[in-house]
Amino acid sequence: MGVLFMHFAVRWFAANADVLAILVTLGVAILLVCCLGCTKCGSRDKDDIFKHHEV
Repeated sequence: MGVLFMHFAVRWFAANADVLAILVTLGVAILLVCCLGCTKCGSRDKDDIFKHHEV
């Protein structure tokens, strides 16, 4: 049963490789946009962790 499932999974990934590549690329792009947008938010100034006091 495990060998049959692995064979089916490999064939499915081979047939849908383009769709999977597009989905992964879009997911990474959305993640990067969200992370970059969060670094510019004003709430970081309110957190004690992100405050840097110059000596």
